Amino acid sequence: MLKFKNKADAMRLTGLSYLSSVSASTKHKKSKKYGELTLSLYLAPANSSGYEVCPGRTTECTRLRLNESGMNSMVTKTKGDVINNSRITKTRLFFEERDFFMDWLIRDIEAAQLKAKRMTYTLSIRLNNTSDISPEDFIRNGKNLLEIFPNVQFYDYTKVTSRVDLMKKYPNYDITFSYTGYNITECQKMLMNKIRVAVVFKNVPEVWKGHKVVNGEKYDMRYKDDTAVIIGLKYKRVRNKLTSNVKFVIQ
Repeated sequence: MLKFKNKADAMRLTGLSYLSSVSASTKHKKSKKYGELTLSLYLAPANSSGYEVCPGRTTECTRLRLNESGMNSMVTKTKGDVINNSRITKTRLFFEERDFFMDWLIRDIEAAQLKAKRMTYTLSIRLNNTSDISPEDFIRNGKNLLEIFPNVQFYDYTKVTSRVDLMKKYPNYDITFSYTGYNITECQKMLMNKIRVAVVFKNVPEVWKGHKVVNGEKYDMRYKDDTAVIIGLKYKRVRNKLTSNVKFVIQ
């Protein structure tokens, strides 16, 4: 069982330079424009770490590996798979050394809270940027993160329909359901129940299937958006793969 005294010790033991980040990625930097910091966690998607973290994934989503777009793609060209390898290490740490992982993450969140307070910003947290793990699994001493930090806003995109129930249970948790290309019936039910649905478009329209489309590229904090709307996302190039007729992308 791993234990650490401070973050420097945790980094030495794991070989990681960080566990989570605060408004560091391109999409999360946008939160600063709205007086907010966003702490984000990136794990290895699908079962690429040897552990399944995306229970609702499709074969197509797995094949395209959308975690390899953006900054990951750029870093890979110059430094190799350092980001993916780091995410694999973090994911294995989550499953194999849960207490160690949680102690580190809790310290990160506490530090982010202090930073946000100094800047007079609010703080939000997205645990699943490249995963889809229930926040109730992020547990330490019998409490999950939603309970440990009841005054912090957590949010996720998810393909798991039952995750809606957690919004009723925890007032500080918000979800946006994701269209996969195969779950239109579930998406329609979500919209009827005032749950946002994220859809990837080649060209983002103003309306889709009778529902207002909100530009999801302006910021990532989906809980700020109206309910029962479509979150329009632009299809990102995945490393050197730009596939036409992708099922989950509306052409």
